Amino acid sequence: MKIKANLTVLVLFLVHFILAQNDNINTAKKILVAPDLNVITYLTENDSTIYYNEDEPLTKYFHLELIDQKRYNTQKKKAVSFLLTNTTVHKKVNGTITLPCQKKTVTFTDLPSQEETHRMYEYIGEITVLNSHVVYGMYWEDYDYKLIDKTSGEEIKVFVDFPNISADKQKILCLGANVYENTADLDFYTIDKKKIVQKMNAAFKYWMPAGDSNDMFWSTDGYFYLPVVASTNYWKPDGNLNDQWQYLRIKPLP
Repeated sequence: MKIKANLTVLVLFLVHFILAQNDNINTAKKILVAPDLNVITYLTENDSTIYYNEDEPLTKYFHLELIDQKRYNTQKKKAVSFLLTNTTVHKKVNGTITLPCQKKTVTFTDLPSQEETHRMYEYIGEITVLNSHVVYGMYWEDYDYKLIDKTSGEEIKVFVDFPNISADKQKILCLGANVYENTADLDFYTIDKKKIVQKMNAAFKYWMPAGDSNDMFWSTDGYFYLPVVASTNYWKPDGNLNDQWQYLRIKPLP
């Protein structure tokens, strides 16, 4: 009986020890540290994608750095935006947005539906440096941002998240929270004589952007700033989004 009792105590001790270690790991992952920042799950370059099963750091394109809220708030006062939000110019009428461009008129018509054909549109404004209108499209479990050339009326580009243009007008970052994979999905583009070229696309494993789209921004210092949370802590226990943010800045490498 004594041996059995000792074995029982030992088993219980091991169970509690393992659970405690798991709790420590989970707790640690709720707070981001520097090595977490550049770990990716895949990288797409030149139409070729590599997926990673183990932690793989992204060692090119960007330098990522955790900063404090004070620095974030200071740089937000210097935020750069090339979006002219003149949304009242092209109001939606009977479910249709009409954009009169120089060479033709472009329309976007809503199709409310409970099926996969669902689509709704919103006029966001214009980006004068790209001579384009911006239209936000909401679909069945998806969305995008379309750039429509104000001269030709043609679709210049479709972005999966809002295209944030850098202060030097040479780079674009699109960054969004992928709630299906619990990753931060990033698309990086360069602008060469108004031609938009995609350089890469990647998913960051351990963090996700927090807040609204206007909480992320390029500043005049050449960094991209945003609030973030650990991927394992994106949702609070009550089902709401976590509002205990950390702050990140991203610097494109030469």
